[in-house]
This record gives sequence, C-alpha cells and structure tokens, in this order.
Amino acid sequence: MNTEVDGGTDKKKDYQNSDTKSSILGAVKKYYDFLIDSGFRNDHPCKTLVLNKSRNKDVIHEDLFTCSELELLMERDERYEILRLKNQTLISILIYQGLTAGEVVNLKLRAIDLDNGTIYVKGSKKITSRHLELVPRQYRIIDKYINEIRKKLVISNTDKLLVGKLGTPITVDDVNYIVSTFKYLFPDRNLNAKTIRLSVISNWLNEKHIPMEQVQLMAGHKWISTTEKYKLVPIQEQRELINRFHPIK
Repeated sequence: MNTEVDGGTDKKKDYQNSDTKSSILGAVKKYYDFLIDSGFRNDHPCKTLVLNKSRNKDVIHEDLFTCSELELLMERDERYEILRLKNQTLISILIYQGLTAGEVVNLKLRAIDLDNGTIYVKGSKKITSRHLELVPRQYRIIDKYINEIRKKLVISNTDKLLVGKLGTPITVDDVNYIVSTFKYLFPDRNLNAKTIRLSVISNWLNEKHIPMEQVQLMAGHKWISTTEKYKLVPIQEQRELINRFHPIK
C-alpha cells in the first residue's frame, strides 16, 4: 500500500513547486536504491512514499519542445500560398503566444492590433484574459492574411479571425489536424496543441528567463503555483538538496 504525505512537519511544505518536490523525492528514492545495492542498508524507508497529487498535473519537461524546435513548424512548404499564410498565422499564434486550441478558434478580427503589435485573448473560467505582444515575424504574415488571404477565403458573415479553406471558422478539430500534419518532424514525440502550449510557457521561464510573475500573466494562469510547475530545477540544485538532507557518510 502506498503511503501518502499530506503536509505536517515533513519537508514537502518547504517547497511550493510540485515539480521540485517530485524531483527531490525521485532523487531520494534513487539514493536509497544505491545504498541498498552497495550493501549499506537492507531497507528502503521511502520506496512506497508518494506525494498527494496537486490540483494541476506536473509538467514533464522531457516531453516538451525548445524554441528552435517549435520554429520548425513555420518552415513547411505548402502547395497553395493561400493555405500557407493561413496555416502560418495559426501556427505562429500557437508557438509565439502559447494559446490553447480553444482560444485560437475563438479569436476575433478585432483581437489583432497591428498598430500596437498586440493580440487580445479573452478570458475563460480557467484562464484569465490578457494582451500579448506579437513577435516581429508575425507582422507581415498576419497583416497579409487579414487583408488579402482571409478576404479570399471567407464566405460567411463571421468576425472570427481564422477561417478554413471552405471559408467558415475553423474548429478545435481543425487546429488539432493541422498540428498533426507536422508530426513527421518529431515522429517519436507527442506533438499537439497542448504540448506546444506547455513548451511555450516552459521556454518563457527556462530559455528566455522571463520573470515568473510576468509569465503568469502571459500564460493566463490564475495562480502563481500553476506557473511555478514549469520551472525546471537544475541538476546541481537537486544534488545539493539531496546532500543537505541525506548526505552519504
């Protein structure tokens, strides 16, 4: 039977980041595995120890994509220019602003402010509203899509930003399908709209070193604890924590 830790006087409460707590516990378990294999102990005091699951699942950093890997999604050749600009607009919003698939399909034309270089994302029950900056690469793509491509595609009276090849607003299934067509780039990895968003948020923190409070606003997280789980704990820091609490004598 697994033994659950639920706060109290244990070290769990000293670390608010659930990713840190899970990493430390995993390292401590490996430490005791080493002691048993080396003959220093014959028991494993934390082998069945688990942490209570937090409200949000931990981020598995090994499953995520770097900024340069995400940029590859912008480079694919399309047979038709009209579809290339539409798909690039969609993909760019996923990889630069880190929107969910649902947020992408709900974007309206007025959400784009090219003069100020921003995109407005409406809030929901789970995610807060925010204004996000466009990156320089997006200006030309989005401007041409809105003022040329979209006008050729649209056949219905809709204010939605993104429409498909049939001229109607795209759906979440459309977003997922378009992303799935890029899986050939990473055949052994799980590429989808969700892992793209997780990767973008992680990269803001760990590659671009944007302050956590700012990342919280950019990601639309209601709680800073949600943002904290994306912070990658350096290996050296993990080793220091293990040595501090469980030194080898």
